[in-house]
Amino acid sequence: MTDTSTYEAPVEQVAAHERRRANPFTRRLPWWGEALIAFSFYWLYDAVQALTQSDADEAQAHGLDIVHAERTLHIWAEPDINTWATHHHFLVMLAGYDYGLMHVLATAAVLGFLWWRHPRIQVPLRNAIVVMSLAALVVYWQYPVAPPRFVVSGLTDTLVTNNILGARHVHEGLVNLYAAMPSLHVAWAVWCAAAIVLALRSRWRHLAWLYPVWTTFVVVSTANHYFLDAVAGLALAVLPLWWVTSRSRRSAGSPASSTSSRPSPSQPH
Repeated sequence: MTDTSTYEAPVEQVAAHERRRANPFTRRLPWWGEALIAFSFYWLYDAVQALTQSDADEAQAHGLDIVHAERTLHIWAEPDINTWATHHHFLVMLAGYDYGLMHVLATAAVLGFLWWRHPRIQVPLRNAIVVMSLAALVVYWQYPVAPPRFVVSGLTDTLVTNNILGARHVHEGLVNLYAAMPSLHVAWAVWCAAAIVLALRSRWRHLAWLYPVWTTFVVVSTANHYFLDAVAGLALAVLPLWWVTSRSRRSAGSPASSTSSRPSPSQPH
């Protein structure tokens, strides 16, 4: 009598699984492969930065358009926040180092944590941040925007005045001067918070959403971004993160996931 308790995957399913294993965008890479993706993005970012440095007049005009839009919406508060921050030395130093370092360190830490402990969601989340970052680079290239400190007089460049990470001498190497819209700092912070919420099960995991809120304060108080840049950064992150979330839900309830619990032919039953 034929044993029907064992399960053999269809040929098409096996072939699809092999294709996924061969595709770097559908499987977890070794640590050096993930690092290579990160370094490749930074190389591309520098290349786009070099292309946009000559568009100062256009970037200035776009910045003025954003100032006008925020005044129309009654959300133009960047000068007040920048002035208030400059009167609190510890806060402005904290925000300055955060602006220069934390968006890289925090994002790398979350990526490493996902790679180590949550490989099932690490791949789609890694793809999501790559997609949003590449989309931001296209916007920087096609629509350069000067930051508030270049557009409105009276704003303090807190990174330069406090020489954060040597900004007085290597300021152009610290930030892309005409890449204000959208704020990739905020987009990455939203991604980090969403990744933590998806990965953890603790009731405290939603405190991670305070990180993009703080990052919004950081980018505005340092006179590097407008509020609308932060809104654009949030919008930039929403679509790929929505795709990851919906994909995870579908995979959790798909027949393929349920068959994974069936015993293999080599398992006793």
